[in-house]
Amino acid sequence: METEKVYLLSYVSTGCDNLNFTHIKDILSISCEYNKTHNITGILLYCNKHFFQIIEGPKDEVKSLFEKILIDSRHDNIIKIQEGYFCHRQFEKWQMAFKSYNCELKGLDNFNTQQFYNYINTNLNMDSCISNKVLADFFDLNG
Repeated sequence: METEKVYLLSYVSTGCDNLNFTHIKDILSISCEYNKTHNITGILLYCNKHFFQIIEGPKDEVKSLFEKILIDSRHDNIIKIQEGYFCHRQFEKWQMAFKSYNCELKGLDNFNTQQFYNYINTNLNMDSCISNKVLADFFDLNG
């Protein structure tokens, strides 16, 4: 039996000026529910008004979600980093994993810093996925 490939899309963006704890908490809550019903998994990182996100799942669902993100007023300067099919999910355990480098958002994190570092270094395929390299670099710069 052949394993079905997963579609992955990653991007960076700048959060709007008035983005606060409640906005990010709402983003995570709504995203978890949406992603669960649309077979999407991934991770969202936030640091000093900047987002980095990896979204993975069925192609049509991932592209549809990204179209919603493009018109979301909480994001500015959205830049797509990578898009395409991969052999397997990198974040299959999370509808929306989250890691922040802002002290006021630490309560929303799915990982403490050591867990996140271990996950990146032991579970992610750095050879074929530039998004995972960006994720590791983002951690190294901010962690």
